[in-house]
Amino acid sequence: MKAHIHIFAWRTMRLLVAMLCMAALFSCVKDGSFFRVKVESPPAVESEKSVELVEEACSGSLCGSRVTDKLTLRMVREPESVPACDMFFPLSNVEGAESTARIDIASQGLSSWTALEGPVQRSLEYALNMDQDGPALVRPGMVLTWGQVVCSLEEFLDLLPHLDDAPELLGQRFVWYGMRKKPVMTGYYTPEIQASLTRQPGYEFPIYGVPEDLRYGKVRGYKQFYRVEKGRVLPYYERGDMDVHKVLTGRGLEIAWAKDPIDVFYMQVEGCGRLRLPDGTTRNVLYGAKNGYGFRSLGRILHSQGLLPQGKLSKGHVKSYFAKNPEKMFQLMAENRSYVFFRLENSPPEGTIGKPLTPMVSLATDRKLLPLGSLLAFEAEIPEARDGRPIGKRTVSGIGLAQDTGTAIRGTRVDYYIGEGNAVEPIANNIKTEATVYLLISKEALING
Repeated sequence: MKAHIHIFAWRTMRLLVAMLCMAALFSCVKDGSFFRVKVESPPAVESEKSVELVEEACSGSLCGSRVTDKLTLRMVREPESVPACDMFFPLSNVEGAESTARIDIASQGLSSWTALEGPVQRSLEYALNMDQDGPALVRPGMVLTWGQVVCSLEEFLDLLPHLDDAPELLGQRFVWYGMRKKPVMTGYYTPEIQASLTRQPGYEFPIYGVPEDLRYGKVRGYKQFYRVEKGRVLPYYERGDMDVHKVLTGRGLEIAWAKDPIDVFYMQVEGCGRLRLPDGTTRNVLYGAKNGYGFRSLGRILHSQGLLPQGKLSKGHVKSYFAKNPEKMFQLMAENRSYVFFRLENSPPEGTIGKPLTPMVSLATDRKLLPLGSLLAFEAEIPEARDGRPIGKRTVSGIGLAQDTGTAIRGTRVDYYIGEGNAVEPIANNIKTEATVYLLISKEALING
C-alpha cells in the first residue's frame, strides 16, 4: 500500500515539474526572449540605402507587414463594409491596384513620392483644426468625418518613404472611391502683371485692399457680405460702384497700382497674382475678401452683346477688343458685379485652407463634392506649351489635394492649379476636359470610423 502511495506521489511530482517547465517556456516565447537571435546594427552608411522590406506570408485579406529602419507598417485590415453613395462608389481591391499602377508622379513634375510630404502636411494641418467627429462629407448613404480624413492623410504620410519602391501599397491600404459622374477639369494659375506700389505715370489703376466697412455674417437668415450705412444693412458695393463711380477713392485702400485694368480684372478671376514692379522685383497679392456677388465671364459678357463671336472669348481676344474700344471697357466690366480685394504679401499663393498651393498638385473644388484637404488621385489630359503657345496634349496621372475653392467651382467640377507666372498661362487657360478623379480613404479610417 505504501509503495502505491510513493509511486502516486512520484508521478504527481513529475507532472507538477512538467507543468512548471511548460509555463516557463510559454512565458519565454511570449516576451520574445526564447530563441532570440541577436542582430547587429548595420554601419551608419548602410542605413541610408534603399528601404529593406521584410514580408510575412499573406493569406485571405491580410497582407504582410513591412518593417523598415524607420517604422513598421501595421497589417492591412479589410473593412467589413465599405459605404457608397449617390456620388461615389468603391473600387474593388483589384481595380484599386490597377488604378495605382497607372499613377505617374513624374507627369506632375515630381521626382519622388516624398516630394508630396509638404503639401500633404499642409492639408493635414487644416483637417486637424476641424471637429474630428464632425462631418467632412455628407452624401445620401455615406458620411465621412474629419477624423477619417485625418487618418487617411496620416497613413499616406507614413507610406511616402516606401512608395518609390512599392507604390502598390497605396492600392493595398486605401479604398479608391470613383465618381459616378466624371468632373470637368479646368485650370488656373497665378498671373503676373505690371504694377507699382505707388501711383506714378503709366500706373494709374488701383488694386484695392480689404475695405474696413466690408462685413460678413447672417443677414435675414443667410450669410453674406454687406455694409452698414446710417444704421441700415446694405449689400456691399458692386464693381461698377468702384470702377465707374469711384466710391473707394480717397480712402487709402490702394495697395498697388496697375498698368492695365484688364489685368486687374483677370487677376481677380484667379484670386491671386504676382506684381512685377518697375525695378524688376516682384511682390505677391493674395486673396483678401470679395463683395459677395456672382461671377460673370468677361468674354461671355461681350459675346452676349454681339461684340465677340463664340469661340473667341479668351483673355487675348477680350484685350484685343478693348484695345480698339477703350471707352466701353469699364461699363462692360461692370456687368460682372463680383469684385475681389487683395492683401500684399511676400508669401506664395494660398488656397482656401490658408496654406500655400502646390503647382500640379493642388485642386480647387466644391466643398459639397470633396472635403477640403482630402487626398485624391486623378487622370486628365492637359495642354503642352512652348514659347507661350499650346503645342499639343499630354496626360497627367498623379496625386492631388483638395486645397482651394472658387466662386465658379460648383458641383462636379475641379480646377487644377498649374503654377505661377505667365509662362503657364497657355496651359491653365486651355484646360477644359473630363477628368477621372478618385477620393482616397484609408481602410483603417473606415474600420475605426
